Amino acid sequence: MKFNENLRKTGEKISMGFKLSYPEKVPSLKGEYWMTLRDLEGIVLAKRHNNNIIVNTASILIARLLKDNNEPSGGITYLAMGTGGVGWNLQNPPQPTVTQTELENEIARKAFTTEDVTFIDPDTGDPTIVPTNVVDFTATFAETEAVGPLVEMGLFGGDATDLLNSGTEVNYRTFPVINKTNSMTLTIIFRITA
Repeated sequence: MKFNENLRKTGEKISMGFKLSYPEKVPSLKGEYWMTLRDLEGIVLAKRHNNNIIVNTASILIARLLKDNNEPSGGITYLAMGTGGVGWNLQNPPQPTVTQTELENEIARKAFTTEDVTFIDPDTGDPTIVPTNVVDFTATFAETEAVGPLVEMGLFGGDATDLLNSGTEVNYRTFPVINKTNSMTLTIIFRITA
């Protein structure tokens, strides 16, 4: 009798304790950015650091790259800057969403060169030539580029070109206005961690 009771309790523990889950962390894309605005003498006028939103269309670009390395011709290739939607409160623009597919009002974009894209050692935070799951994309907009009240930005790839609003958006971020004049440079580092 006691044996049957113990067997029944053990059976309950087995059937009730079984879970269809995995203890390992499942990797997911995440991002953050650093933004530095400088005057002509190189004096820092503003610095910002925050997370960014990986948008839904990023998974489409990843799937295309996984399917066939000839189409599209590349991953992330441009950083785009914009002045936001009509009627936006520039000090408090709407929060970014994962459904964004382009900037509300793109005014400039900058292509990344091979020197602008760097693998980062996840343990030290230092650049490395060894491929890792962390990549930094750095773009500097010179004095005459991206001039205006900037409140949005995003990374684009796939079929992106120099044409505004082209390509597949990978991430999107809104932020309180940075009024960039033609006497300032703006450097942005976007970090993507897979």
